Amino acid sequence: MGKFRGLLVAMLVWASGLGQAAAGGLPAVEIFGKLPAIESPKLSPGGTMLAYLSSVDGRRCLVIHHLDSSRPSHGICPGAFEVRWFAWKTDERLILEAYAASRLAGSDSATEDRLVAIDVSGAHSRNLSDARDQRAVDFGQDEVIDMLSEDPAHILVALYRSDADSPDVVKINIDNGSMRTVIEGQNHISRWHTDAKGQVRLGIAVADGMVRTYYRDDDDSDFHLVHQVPVADALSFSPLALADTPGTLWVASSETTGRQAIYRYDVRSDRLLERYAARSDVDIDRLILDRGRPLGYGYTVDEPTIVYTDPSSKQDAEQIAAALPDFRTTIVDSTPDGRRLLIFAAGGNRPGAYYLLTRNRDKAVLTSLGAMRPDIDAAALAPVSPVSYRARDGLTIHGYVTLPPGMTLPPGPGAKSIPFVIMPHGGPTARDDLGFDYIAQMIASRGYGVLQPNFRGSTGYGAAFERAGFQQWGLAMEDDLADGVRWLVSQKLADPARICIVGWSYGGYAALMGAIKTPNLYRCAASMAGVTDLRRRLDRASRSRLADLNLPRYDSDPVAVDANSPLLHADRIRIPVLLAHGRRDFTVPVEDTEAMEAALRDAGKQVEAIYFDDDDHYLYREEDRIAYLKALDRFLADNLGQGAVPKPVQGATN
Repeated sequence: MGKFRGLLVAMLVWASGLGQAAAGGLPAVEIFGKLPAIESPKLSPGGTMLAYLSSVDGRRCLVIHHLDSSRPSHGICPGAFEVRWFAWKTDERLILEAYAASRLAGSDSATEDRLVAIDVSGAHSRNLSDARDQRAVDFGQDEVIDMLSEDPAHILVALYRSDADSPDVVKINIDNGSMRTVIEGQNHISRWHTDAKGQVRLGIAVADGMVRTYYRDDDDSDFHLVHQVPVADALSFSPLALADTPGTLWVASSETTGRQAIYRYDVRSDRLLERYAARSDVDIDRLILDRGRPLGYGYTVDEPTIVYTDPSSKQDAEQIAAALPDFRTTIVDSTPDGRRLLIFAAGGNRPGAYYLLTRNRDKAVLTSLGAMRPDIDAAALAPVSPVSYRARDGLTIHGYVTLPPGMTLPPGPGAKSIPFVIMPHGGPTARDDLGFDYIAQMIASRGYGVLQPNFRGSTGYGAAFERAGFQQWGLAMEDDLADGVRWLVSQKLADPARICIVGWSYGGYAALMGAIKTPNLYRCAASMAGVTDLRRRLDRASRSRLADLNLPRYDSDPVAVDANSPLLHADRIRIPVLLAHGRRDFTVPVEDTEAMEAALRDAGKQVEAIYFDDDDHYLYREEDRIAYLKALDRFLADNLGQGAVPKPVQGATN
């Protein structure tokens, strides 16, 4: 990225217009449930096209937009499959990760993932993962290791054989699908990494309770073990990538500071070298590299922040920030020659928008491409504030409170407590931040407050905080949520008689456990794609080579497994429950919700269940996402009653 002068802003918006039709009343649920108009955009190598994920007739498809001509945008939806991920290979050809529902013989619901090469026109589609028995494993054959930018005809992919516990590294011709094995699977390695030349040098294995790092100097050498740590201490040493100096890696480690910091690591001496990036309050959660050379790093206190250390990148970022002073700006992509940069601008509760920076000799023009969610008027957005409270054992829990539009934190004199929703995040190895959350915004638009706590086990707050959640599904992690409820009441924010708990995935599990453990705190509970049977979850995890490390690890204590499985305690639930699940969910099988529904009905409990026949764990189909939000809206209204009357907003619609 080079210097430029004379930054001009040209507002050429080709996405649908901003705003909502003015008609008074509340914003329509549909505007929150729509899929983002622009998601994960990437520039073509030559910079003449932009590809991004978006809704095409309600499906998540790839859209190609021509930046330098009047040719219309067009969508690419590969048959019955939907697009999860993509990358440009050349200006004429892309690689897609496409997926559809599947069911392996004798197993739960699964997904069929395919790696597909396709022309920019949507023609000449080639399945790149058919030749290996992808149904032999319980996850897809779609992991691209290296796009091989210097080789227009090939990519490197990790593919499993049906009898193997480690994937081979296979070089695939993207035009005819022919394959050649480069590295045979070995040592239980599940993740492979290449150097700047596309040569496989690094392997990571998780086996026998250990995380092991293997390395080799060149193609003629064997892989040898250079470092290993117990799984429980994985945060003390996490290899990220090959560095730009031979024999060195970039690793994340919490060993010295207690927070994830970035270091160079020498494979020969097995020791950390100089520290590249660190903070005392939060983890470093992103490393930006160019062929192993560091350009910058990222972290999240309340909002994602990027710090550029490369002088040229830093100068670009500073000038872009000066041109868009009211936003947090991030360079998300660039052409190899640096002539065009793709910029994301967001901040606070705003969904954000994308801009294109084009350099023309001694000046640059910044063009607005469009908003992620053009149908949501900024005036209708609910304010989000960072908060913290003490758990019962003294641990500080950080989180976010979203209040109805027009309300402020702290509340003013005479303000009344309002109905609230506790919304624990999924994962649980994840976290919430200050940014736009479409579910929280929909709930707040109805006059309810929302608390999103980053309970123990959440990421970003250091190794000790994350470890505090290990083996605590249904236990201390659940107590953190209950303590958040009590904090809201003590702050006179929440009406104690009108609080509901709502969650998705792990959050759905937590919602059901809240209804079981502390029914006196909640008026209702809603679980979307929630885990209900820990026995099933542990069994699936034991069969998965890529299991989440923060699991309810009660393997040696079946009593604890049963005690914290919602399915076995349906008779203890005394509040109304809303269940929802996509039947094509491979992350949490729909059988979990089906069994929970049956158990609740058998126990004579009040339960509503909604199933989405053609959708997965994330509800990527727009009509299903909207249907779920409408059901949740009705459920909350039935159980919490009328919320605080939001301040009228310009552009609201019924």
